[in-house]
Amino acid sequence: MDASNRPGVIRLLIYMLVAAGVSGGFAGWVQSSEAALWTANLNTPDWTPVGILPNLISILTMQLIAISLWITQRSERGAFRFLAAALTLGIVAGLALQVCITFGGRDVQSGFLAALALWLYALFTVAIVGRCSRPAGWLLWPLFAWLTFVVALSFEVMRLNNTSTFVGGL
Repeated sequence: MDASNRPGVIRLLIYMLVAAGVSGGFAGWVQSSEAALWTANLNTPDWTPVGILPNLISILTMQLIAISLWITQRSERGAFRFLAAALTLGIVAGLALQVCITFGGRDVQSGFLAALALWLYALFTVAIVGRCSRPAGWLLWPLFAWLTFVVALSFEVMRLNNTSTFVGGL
């Protein structure tokens, strides 16, 4: 892609608006549905974030993903740029899927497995995006840190709400 065809600032603004809409839409769905009642009845560790903090982190990380995607698309790396952009979009799809599995299915075990799978995918994606464009890769590290926290929290919630043999004697 030559310099005249690279995504401009307007595309970045569109990406950021879509990212805010996606994260806000999912947060609103979780907070206004029966999933909020289900979540309130779960046993959670003392270090579980409460209030609006998880929603703010979600919005911030989605904005960082949007900026990372835009920077990746402006990269000079040819076909590698396409792979990195596709993997970055896959993170957005993975985040949406993880929320649907956890809160739509109201199953802590499946939620943990979805969070763990997304964490592994994000690790791979951060490595590929970082090789395509170092700044774009750096922007995904806060998301990876948040996903690491989410995996630990999901495991602890699963352990505290042991309703099946999945966690066994943990």
